[in-house]
Formats: sequence, C-alpha cells, structure tokens
Amino acid sequence: MYAVIKRILDLAARFSAQSHTNLLQGMVFNVLKGFFMAGMLGSIWWATEHLHALNGLVALQCLGMLLVSIAGQYACQYMVDIKMDAEGFHIFRDLRLSIGDQLKSAPMGFFSEQKLAAITTTLTTTVHQLEEFMTICMTGLSGGVAMAIILGVSFLFVAPPIAGITFLGIAAGLLVLNVLLKRSGKATQEVLAAQEVMSDAIFEYAQGMAVLRMYTSPDKSLAKAKDAFEMKRAADEHQEASAHGLLKLYVLVFNLASCGVLFAACVLYLNKTLSLSWTLTLLAAAFMIYGELIIANNSAFLTKKIGNELNRIDEVCSIPQQDTTKKPLVLDNYNIDLNHVSFSYGNNDVIHDVSLSIPEGTSCAFVGPSGSGKTTLANLISRLWDVDAGTVYIGGHNVREGTAESLMEHISMVFQNVYLFNDTIENNIRFGVPNATRTQVIEAAKRARCHDFIMELPKGYDTLVEEGGGNFSGGEKQRISIARAIMKDAPIVILDEATSNVDPENEHELMAAIQELTQGKTLISIAHRLNTVQSADQILVLDKGRIVQRGTHEKLMDEEGIYRRFITLRQATTGWKLG
Repeated sequence: MYAVIKRILDLAARFSAQSHTNLLQGMVFNVLKGFFMAGMLGSIWWATEHLHALNGLVALQCLGMLLVSIAGQYACQYMVDIKMDAEGFHIFRDLRLSIGDQLKSAPMGFFSEQKLAAITTTLTTTVHQLEEFMTICMTGLSGGVAMAIILGVSFLFVAPPIAGITFLGIAAGLLVLNVLLKRSGKATQEVLAAQEVMSDAIFEYAQGMAVLRMYTSPDKSLAKAKDAFEMKRAADEHQEASAHGLLKLYVLVFNLASCGVLFAACVLYLNKTLSLSWTLTLLAAAFMIYGELIIANNSAFLTKKIGNELNRIDEVCSIPQQDTTKKPLVLDNYNIDLNHVSFSYGNNDVIHDVSLSIPEGTSCAFVGPSGSGKTTLANLISRLWDVDAGTVYIGGHNVREGTAESLMEHISMVFQNVYLFNDTIENNIRFGVPNATRTQVIEAAKRARCHDFIMELPKGYDTLVEEGGGNFSGGEKQRISIARAIMKDAPIVILDEATSNVDPENEHELMAAIQELTQGKTLISIAHRLNTVQSADQILVLDKGRIVQRGTHEKLMDEEGIYRRFITLRQATTGWKLG
C-alpha cells in the first residue's frame, strides 16, 4: 500500500521539490488531525471521571477540550486541503505539460505504433482519476493508520487486554485487505484496457461515419462500439464484484472486534479492574479507531487502481525522444545535403542509399510513382523521422547536432491534408508566431489569397474554425495553411502535394499564394502537376526508394525514363475532352 504513496511522492518530486515537500507536510497535518480527533475522547473521560461532582466548571472544561479538538481538526484539515488537494492539481497539470513536451519531441513512428485512444485515455481519464483519488488515498492511509496506532498504543497503558483485542482486529482486517488487493489488481487492469478499447471504438465510429453510413446499416455500424461498451460494463462489474464481498468482510471484522472490545471492557469493569470513566472512553475509542480504519480500507482499495494507473502513465511517459542534446541548431546557411541516407518503417525498407544536394535559394521537385519515398525523404530532411543510416546536413551541420524543435524553426511545411485547429482563423494563421499583430495576420492572409473570403465570413478573422477545418473547402484550408507558413517566414519551405486536391477554380489562387510563400526560399516540392514540376531548378526522380534520374525539366525530357513517361501521361490526360 505504502509503495503507492512513495510513487506519488516520487512523481511530485519529478516536477518540483516544493510539490514533494507540500505533500509530505500535508501528510504530517493529516496525522496531527488524528491526534486532535483522539483529543475528543479526553472530554468524555474528564466528564465521566467527575461524574460524581459534575458542575458548570467541569462542563466548561469539557467544552474547552471539545473546542480545541474541533478547532485543531479544522486547522489541520485546512492545511491538508492546501498542501495536498490543491497541490495535486499542480502536479497533474505539470504531468500533462511534461507528456505534451515529450510527445512534441517523439519520432513520428511513435504515433503510428501507438493507438491514439491509449494516449488520449491516459491524458484525460487516467490522469483525471489520479487527481481525484490521489489525495483520498494518501489522507485515508496516513490518517486512518495513524489514528489506529495512536489509540492502540494508548490502550496498552490503560487496559492491555483491550489493546490486544484491538491489534488482533487490526491484523485480521489487514489480512482481509491484502487478499482484497490481490484479487482486485487484475480487475482494475481489465477496466483500464476496456476503457482504451471503448475510446478507440468511439474514435473509429465518429471518424468513419461517412463510410459506415454508405456501406452498412446504422445497427451494424454501431455493433463494434456496442461490443466495446459491453466490454467496459463487464469490466466495471467484475471490478466491483471482485471487491464487494471482501469489503463487507473487512467491515465485519472490525464490527466483531468492536463487540470484542465492548465485551472485554464490560468484563474488566465488572471485575473492578477498569473504572467507569475509562470503560466509557475506551468504548467510544474502539468505534472511533475502527471507523478510521474502514476509511483507510477504501483508500487501500484505491491503491491498486492508482498503482495500475501510475503504471499506465509510466508506459505513456516512456516516449522515445529524437534529441540526444538540448543544444539548439545554429545555421549560417540553408544548403541541404543528404549523404548515403537509408530508412525503413520497421521491416519495410523505404529509402535506399540516397545522396542529394539542394543549394540555398534553389527549388527542387521530388517526382515518382506512389510509394517511391518522396514524402519520406521530405520528412527525413525536416527530421519528422531520423535516418537509419547516413546523414542529413543543413547548412553544413548534421541535423542531429541540435534539437528537432530548433531545426523546425527554419522550416515551413504545407501538407496535402491540411489540419486547422479548433480556434479562430486569426489564431490559426499566427500559430507559429503567437505575438503577431492583427495587421501582420491580415498581410499574410492577403499574400496567401485568403483575405477576401475571410472578410466575407460573418465574424471575419474571429470566425471559429471547426475541428480539422470542417467548415472550409479544401482550397480555403490550403490557403489558410499557406498564410500560416508565410507568417512563420522560414527560409526552407516543403510542399507535400499541396495542390493535388484543389479544384480548378481554386488552383489559380493557390498557385499565386504558393508563389508568395516560396519567393526567395529554399524550396522542396512533391507534386504531380506539370506546372509545379517543370519550373524547378532541379528535379529528382525516385523509384522504390532510390534516385533514378536527376536534372532540369529539359534535360530529363531528353532522356528515356520515368520522368518523360510521367510528363507524357500528364499532358495526355490534360488534353482529354468530353466527346
């Protein structure tokens, strides 16, 4: 049980020595609260001890003891709330931020190998439950056991037989508790697993709604989610069933021990070995001590749940990090060189011994069939992935010499599938430059050819973007993302098929926006459109992860190969007409 408390304290120490100290101080105040609660028994003893001469003075003395006890309990509880409950929110805020920072520095492979639902469930449900249960566990265990020790030891000086019964009851209760924890451990793991399966099913159901409605009936499409809901219900029921009987037995043990104390106190009183005042005091104390232990039982049951949740957080926090240094990458120029680079996704080899050079201020187009490695090569240059072999140089520096974050300060990427955040248009555009003024945002939007349609919206730049940008067309989203890249003004720009999904009406505006974005930059473009490719200073043709051709448009058109076939096919399809 107390191993969990140590893990919680260690978790607090990871973020702040003060948080660790505050939790320890909170536990101390919780123990002191137990002393003040025990002090209430003093008023019972004092009143019964002076029962033969009970008067106003004795009543006031008893009242004073009660007031001191109550005031002490309230004061200690206040400090517990400040030192433990409030500190818990700080600890788990820092935990979420820490995991967020780690995710930002993780290789992209981490996200493809991990279920999104597992990460989401851990950062929301699991952390929330830890926030809720952590202080209940720590206060219950520290206060309940401290109370038991305080009163149990006190019994030794007054009535050793009653102390023996008390400690025997405590031992029997802890034995039941130990069995309870062993039995409930597997059940709590099942609940966490079921929670992740349910989250995954909900995500899939919501994201695939269009396909589900197109190809299946509503009942069939919901079947997987229903199975996940049933799995979660069964896991919750199993968790409750695994603990219910033993929890009742635990309470029964202490109730029987209380009866034993009651019987023993009466016997001792009848044998005239215990005074009436001590008899009544011990009877009240017996029920008080076991009441606290029953609370501790609830907390101890939570330790297994908390332990499993801490294990899940440890798994998510074990995020592989790309950076082996905290030093930023300082660049004097933006020449890009790849030296014998190879890369694979697991066992799937994608890039094979690729070398290339892109001088600063020039444009380079990657061309090739689907699956040839174009996007992967761009991702290796931007260090969304790290190479398996070879080296990527920018400005003469190995990109691994500095942090991935510092490298990305020099690169803007515009993807085929644009993601906009659930925020205002203005904040989406200034995303990379949070301190930008409204005037600067508007200037970037004008250059990206999206100012006019933004101004036609009822709230203009304050219009809230739906999650993913669902309230805008593909071309509109693309131009907003280009405005975001223009605002960042990075010297290296990577376009990953940025015009492939745009309708002809939007293409002219989009190409003008791209021209504004890439002017004077080092440009890498992955494209299938002829007008995007033929103007590049250098064209690299990839096939099965290797560069099979390189040169200008004119040079490659003079060669037999993939490029000329690609261009011929494009020209033929462009010339198609309806008969």
